[in-house]
Amino acid sequence: MSIFKLQTNVIIAVQFIVLATIFSSPAWAIKSVAVYALFNGKAILVIDGQRRMLHTGDVTPEGLTLISSNTRDAVIEIDGKQEQLGLHINPTIEPMHVGNNGSEEFATTVSLNMGSDGFFHAAGEINNKSVTFLVDTGASSIALSESMARRLDLDFSSGEKAYASTANGNTRMRFIYLDKVSVGSIEVDNVQAAVIQDPGPSGILLGMSFLSKLEMKRTGTTMELIQH
Repeated sequence: MSIFKLQTNVIIAVQFIVLATIFSSPAWAIKSVAVYALFNGKAILVIDGQRRMLHTGDVTPEGLTLISSNTRDAVIEIDGKQEQLGLHINPTIEPMHVGNNGSEEFATTVSLNMGSDGFFHAAGEINNKSVTFLVDTGASSIALSESMARRLDLDFSSGEKAYASTANGNTRMRFIYLDKVSVGSIEVDNVQAAVIQDPGPSGILLGMSFLSKLEMKRTGTTMELIQH
């Protein structure tokens, strides 16, 4: 979920579904659309190699409109023509790869198993303090509440001010940088985080400010985070 569209009362299940569709007569010069992830009311699409997070009704610079989306399929519109992108890949048995494949010789890998709630949780640390993350590729940054930030002794008072649009209206937040974030043996320095006005998210969302530094693979109910 985009930090600026963050729903504080609902944690969105993370699902990874990959689909490539080539249009026979591409409008707006769009050659390909790939579904990177599907959610209720939003989708992450890869349009000619550029990843876009879209909510229902959003229009991309390429001229593609997301008409609707759920966990099974998405309906898009290009130049007045609608296309339904269905689930042609079975995510429970077929592998999914995200990120650039690098040398495996020096890679650090952490494996995560899907919880009974359908989410991927990860034990880790923020600035050497133990935390539990909820993996969320829809969040542009690590996200946590003010109360959680205080528990972790994070000084967010001087962070960059911003607002998040939530179900309860606009909510204040501040962007800060975390010295070190780790999940298992994977460590990333200087990671952006959004500290959101209470009540904020009920947990700590592990967003793309951390995940984009890694390669991710999912096969069924197992996810691998790989640092090259």
